[in-house]
Amino acid sequence: MSCFYNPVKLKWGPEITKDLPEIITASDLNMKNVLILTGSKSLKKSGKLDIILKSLNDRRIFVCDGVPSNPEISELCGFKSETDKLNYDSIIAIGGGSVIDMGKCLAAFKNLQINGYSTLKRGIINKRHQNNSIDIPIVAIPTTAGTGSEVTSWATIWDKENNKKYSIESERLYPKIAIIDPTLTMDLPLQLTVSTALDALSHALEAYWSKRTNEIVRMYALMAIELIIKNLNNLIDNLNDLNLRTKIAQASLYAGLAFSNTKTTACHSISYPLTSKYNIPHGIATSMTLANFFNINKESIIDKDALLSAFDVEEISQIKNKINNIFLKSKIPFKLRDYNIKEEDFDSIIKRSFTPDRMNNNPVEVTRELLREVLKDIY
Repeated sequence: MSCFYNPVKLKWGPEITKDLPEIITASDLNMKNVLILTGSKSLKKSGKLDIILKSLNDRRIFVCDGVPSNPEISELCGFKSETDKLNYDSIIAIGGGSVIDMGKCLAAFKNLQINGYSTLKRGIINKRHQNNSIDIPIVAIPTTAGTGSEVTSWATIWDKENNKKYSIESERLYPKIAIIDPTLTMDLPLQLTVSTALDALSHALEAYWSKRTNEIVRMYALMAIELIIKNLNNLIDNLNDLNLRTKIAQASLYAGLAFSNTKTTACHSISYPLTSKYNIPHGIATSMTLANFFNINKESIIDKDALLSAFDVEEISQIKNKINNIFLKSKIPFKLRDYNIKEEDFDSIIKRSFTPDRMNNNPVEVTRELLREVLKDIY
């Protein structure tokens, strides 16, 4: 029997953010003192942030901007120290996955006494965020189409000094509401548009073959893959097309719903050292190995024909061309050597690629020898 669970209330559609006050009121959330988290300067420049702030003028608002991409523990420590002075009772996170993840992290540690970086780091490693005192409602408003953080119960936090990635996870960290407004993605530059869409593609594909997959997950995953494959190349040529932006935002949401029930697998696990040490953008790092693991996992994949059909191909070997063509069309480097990685770096990458809850979720066991062959192929 298939089981699917996701408690996030979804609000969807172009310009839906203009209804934010009514959405909050109708949801019976106690949001009187609201922390607004943002990261993108373009949101301010576009005037969209001001519109959102004015719509909430009957509430006490604290704005905390400058959330960085791939936030580190030290940066979380700084944001926590800054926001602990504020008497906020709720969070609205408006931005990419990093902003939404920061919102979850702040909610997780809001009611815990953390004395500086070292105790915060121990708290993350020891999963103190499971504490039942988490009672900060989060409204997630993504401005990218790819991470899916608006519909998941976990957040990523980085420790780049040690080339490690940690996860904050609790069912209490699902956002109460996710507001998907495709117009907020209109100003995304080409590389970020493609990178985040490829992250969504990775979420969908990995959810499809995950050990935790089920029929409902695969339904969402197939819809996400088909939307990305049909529309991303056209979007690369027409970044101002709202209809295409809407299709990719829809795909990102479906992919997020899919992997919210499965987590990711080997491709994401391998991507972490590629991002933390070599600064390969996350969505590019995850998608570099998708075709390889499609082939590696092929005997364990349920209904491969449906998956091939979503990619609009007849053979697994054609998947690599589909993905590589996206890279080529957007002029994004897609080989390890393009990012100054050398073959002598493989041992270090392999050592740091085995994130247990991701790698062990892959349907086929990944050995160090197998991983070395994958790295050689994408070198």
